[in-house]
Amino acid sequence: MQIFEVSRRMRIAVAILWLGVGAAVIPASAPAQATKKPPVKAPAPTKAPATYPGQKKMAPMKPPPPGGKEVKNKNGIVTKTKDGKPAEFTGNDGARAKFDKGGKPVEVQKGNTTVSRGPGGQRRTEIYHPEEHSRVVSYGHGRGFVEHRYEYGGHTYYDRSYYYHGGYYRGYYRGYNYHGAYLWEYRPAYYYPPVYYNWAYNPWPAPVPYTWSWGAAPWYGYYGAYFAPYPVYPSAAYWLVDYMVAASLAQAYAAAAAASGGDSAHLHRIDPAHLIFASYDPASGVTSPIMTKEIKDAVADEMKLELDAAEKNPDATTRNSNSLEALLADGKPHVFVANAGLSVDSGGTNCGITEGDVLALSAPPKEDSTTATLRTLASKQTDCAKGSTVSVELTDLQEMHNNLLASIDRGMADMKDHPGQGGLPAPPADAISGTKAAPYAADAPADANGEAVLDQAAAEGAQTEQEVAAEANASDESGGPAAQGQSGGSPEPTPPQPAHTKTIGVGDTIAQVVAIKGQPKSIMNIPPKTIYVYPDVKITFINGKLTDVD
Repeated sequence: MQIFEVSRRMRIAVAILWLGVGAAVIPASAPAQATKKPPVKAPAPTKAPATYPGQKKMAPMKPPPPGGKEVKNKNGIVTKTKDGKPAEFTGNDGARAKFDKGGKPVEVQKGNTTVSRGPGGQRRTEIYHPEEHSRVVSYGHGRGFVEHRYEYGGHTYYDRSYYYHGGYYRGYYRGYNYHGAYLWEYRPAYYYPPVYYNWAYNPWPAPVPYTWSWGAAPWYGYYGAYFAPYPVYPSAAYWLVDYMVAASLAQAYAAAAAASGGDSAHLHRIDPAHLIFASYDPASGVTSPIMTKEIKDAVADEMKLELDAAEKNPDATTRNSNSLEALLADGKPHVFVANAGLSVDSGGTNCGITEGDVLALSAPPKEDSTTATLRTLASKQTDCAKGSTVSVELTDLQEMHNNLLASIDRGMADMKDHPGQGGLPAPPADAISGTKAAPYAADAPADANGEAVLDQAAAEGAQTEQEVAAEANASDESGGPAAQGQSGGSPEPTPPQPAHTKTIGVGDTIAQVVAIKGQPKSIMNIPPKTIYVYPDVKITFINGKLTDVD
């Protein structure tokens, strides 16, 4: 097959997400001391936590920012800004934290738990369980994935159970090392005959108009000036681009609404800038979305590149083209589409990348680097500026590529299951009759009660973030006051309200119950039930919602 070269310099790949199981009760910080003792260096962890392949470790603490200073408190070492707000923290127990200019925590690590904040402030909790060969990534109530490691055919695979507002699907990945980073490459759960990939790649007899069902959806109204679907589709590859980008933007909108307490109208009230995402050409009088046709065509080129590779080697067990290493080995430019919020470095300052932003990579990363340098091709009003150079972790870049591959599989499954939908040409019968399941999928461990696990992880992440931030903000040993006003990790938590004002009830989430009752004494998983045992009561959850109190 012939690859369109007209805009190949900008090919793209995409991002999916998420993690595996667990819980740990973290003790509250002790009162601050007033003993005067000048700090010298950050203490080493008292005990190194067990590791899990790919487990991220924060970089050593930097010197204090200009005008700032390094101080010691009862809990560890803090570098502070000239305004007295914490910039970084290393605890006596090995806990680590980084803060933004306002003193709010943006990344916290304690033991096997990592909590980070995306560009929109959404909290991401990642908990590793090496002893269970699993990890959990939670983005809030009912959103994230549970991952289990297992062996098949002499290789290490990972089964991820993804959850999203009641939806569920499984994904499969194979681990490998690249430039010193441990990455997870996507592996399909099933694969098609070569003729189906050929059909999706090649042009149709004539371009086909298509009406998407989400035309009146709130998310499309919000992002409509940034993204618009093709008016017609010359082949399935172009349809798959809109299929993928629309799904990412819809999830981003829902996540932002959830972070705003479920009030989606809140987004429009606080962010009128979304109305001027579009690009206006005064010469022609035409207003075009920021994600232009040329940029979308570059994404389609990436789609076709993968369809071509799948046609030549459809067997999911032997396919090696899904790794970032193989993708970049051709030495050609590629483009990537984000479907997760990231805070990235741009010339020494941080800026945000959010779902649907498009990045171009012109050269592979250096051999000793675990990051890649990309240029921003399309971004939204408050994200990294168009044309800016950003540094992206290889793990995040691989996840973007994974999302593109998974979107191809889901989109082709949709076209197979609904032949001729919306007037699209139906795939030839022999193209969809030979679908085969990947053998490694059958060997993957089953997952039960994943949504409850994600809710539990979200509650633990919130607690860990708050406690480590409070430790960092304790009074230093010179008697200096703690920094004030850190939302999301305040050193002065709101005093607890009288017990009679705190009640739990049927329908409450695990996170809501933990916020009121604290961490349980023990947890019993009896699918589909999860039982939290407190000294005075047993609370039963089904699908993450409280159903009974005993």
